Amino acid sequence: MGVEWTRSADKHDVPREDALYVMMHFQVSAEVEGEPGETTIVYVGHPHGQTERYLEVIAAHRAPRTIIIFDVMPLTDAFRHLLSKGD
Repeated sequence: MGVEWTRSADKHDVPREDALYVMMHFQVSAEVEGEPGETTIVYVGHPHGQTERYLEVIAAHRAPRTIIIFDVMPLTDAFRHLLSKGD
């Protein structure tokens, strides 16, 4: 599987390791609107196991096996509601 990072993924200075941790240990995820031919998913979770802080990571999954991470930032109100669906 290939992982690509866009310039916008680094805009908020969140370490890439934290973004990958969120994607592998997310508390909740949801499909969001994206480009045709791609599945775009927002992942919400902690950047590591010793924090209560949340991040949102948005990635496009492109066939056959490429993930393009284009948004990584502290959790915003746009996706905070997903946490209540994870309970």
